[in-house]
Amino acid sequence: MTLETTQIMKPPSVEKEPLRIKAWEFVRENKSLSIGLSILTIILFMAVFADFITPYGYAERSTNCGPDNPGCKYSPPSTKHWFGTTRLGMDVFSRIVYGSRTALQMAFAASLLSLAIGIPLGILAAYYGGPVDRVLTLIADSIYSFPSLLIAITLAVYLSTIGTLKTILAVSVATAIVYIPTYFKVVRAQVLQVKEEAYVEAARSMGANDITIILRYVTPNVIAAPIALIPFNMTDAILTNAGLAFLGLGIEFPTADWGYDVFAAKSLATIQNYPWLIAFPAFMIFLLSFSLSLIGDALNDKFNPLISKQLANK
Repeated sequence: MTLETTQIMKPPSVEKEPLRIKAWEFVRENKSLSIGLSILTIILFMAVFADFITPYGYAERSTNCGPDNPGCKYSPPSTKHWFGTTRLGMDVFSRIVYGSRTALQMAFAASLLSLAIGIPLGILAAYYGGPVDRVLTLIADSIYSFPSLLIAITLAVYLSTIGTLKTILAVSVATAIVYIPTYFKVVRAQVLQVKEEAYVEAARSMGANDITIILRYVTPNVIAAPIALIPFNMTDAILTNAGLAFLGLGIEFPTADWGYDVFAAKSLATIQNYPWLIAFPAFMIFLLSFSLSLIGDALNDKFNPLISKQLANK
């Protein structure tokens, strides 16, 4: 093979425009993405600087609600307690802010775990094919039959000896297991196309080994599509945690967690008499899930090849 032919078969070149500029233009032109990132940034700020934002600790019991309520039990929203207090006199606003840490920890852990497993398996299955592809595809299809909440319930029970980390680990693993086949299938479909490209054949004919081809030519050209799934993966983890908490299998008290606070205030009498106890944590679960959904939709429209092709044909 001549040098000229090799040069023609190189992977598509990347535009000279800096990546940060293209990213900023993409965010600026997409309103839903801008809104989602703005909300997520605020919640991230809450999680990082919770120690400086909150007037009380997440498990601290207040005693400054006046002579009529010395224990600050069920104190309504006021200037001293913006979101009111709980049955034990804990500041709801402080628990909301600290609870953002728990929610984001589980969401990021689940996404990283499913990415770390699903993407390599998808690349290996599509690149080598044959028995490897058939076995991994069969396993991926089988996992779809197990609901994520059912897996999370089982893991929460078996991991109960780990303490306050049990739900973080259970939800992360459960959501990751369910999303591994999704990453696997998306990457597999991309690799089946990329491995037939001319630049991959050129690299193989010039003596490049499989590891070099996978890392240098295949992976960079298939990584964008699964990244678009990360926000949806994180949303599923957050909602799974809320489901566990509602069943009484969530993070143990007094650790700050939105799902637990919703579970603790789920009785009809509490909702009617002290609505702030369930309204604020439930709204935060919705707000974080909503922001991630907006980000996921925008990324999916950008990187999902099927949707992009459909939009181009309209």
